This record gives sequence, C-alpha cells and structure tokens, in this order.
Amino acid sequence: MGDRVLIPLPGIGTLALSADAYRDGLAEGAKLAAAAAPSSAPTGDPLLDAEQAAAQMSVTARWLEDSARAGIIPHVKLGRFIRFRVSEIAAHCRVEGAPMPGSTDSQSVTPIRRLSRQ
Repeated sequence: MGDRVLIPLPGIGTLALSADAYRDGLAEGAKLAAAAAPSSAPTGDPLLDAEQAAAQMSVTARWLEDSARAGIIPHVKLGRFIRFRVSEIAAHCRVEGAPMPGSTDSQSVTPIRRLSRQ
C-alpha cells in the first residue's frame, strides 16, 4: 500500500487513493481555485474613497458608505477607511440585482440607519 494516500473523512471513514489520483485531484483543485479567485484581486482599477467613487457613480457619498456598511455594495476596508472600485460596484449592481446607484429608492439602506440610531 505504498503508493496509496489515506484521507480521513470524519464520521465516514477513510478514503484511499492512488498517489497518481491524489496528485491529479490536487492539480484539478488548484485549477478550480484559481478560476474562482475572489474579485477583490487587483484589477487595475484604483481604490477610491467615497467622495471620488460617488462622483463617478452619480450617487451620494453617504449612500455608498451606508450601503458598504450594510453589506450591499462591495468595498475594501483598510483600517478605518472604506475604499471602492467603481467597476466592482457596477458589476455587482448588474449581476446581483442590487439597487442601481442613482435610483431614488433607498429602502434597502433606511432600516439600517434606523437600527443604528436606536
């Protein structure tokens, strides 16, 4: 059994794979992990503060900050600072069905403001 790799599966038992199958599985997993890399990887877009991003998106800085704190808009937190990539916000609004920036409906952010002031 020298060419076998034993992988413990808690609650189930042990999985025995040949060394070749194990290496192939690791290589395939690495390919899948690289393909599913998070969008927070450097994209060439600069990180903008709320004022700069709001000016490009035609929304208020307050809306961007509140939406980021509520987990609605993608952002990067650097210490106490919140930074945005306009391309990520635009992609999120197109793909995720989030409220489009600039829309007059701010219902998604209003309850968060009320809860934080109580």
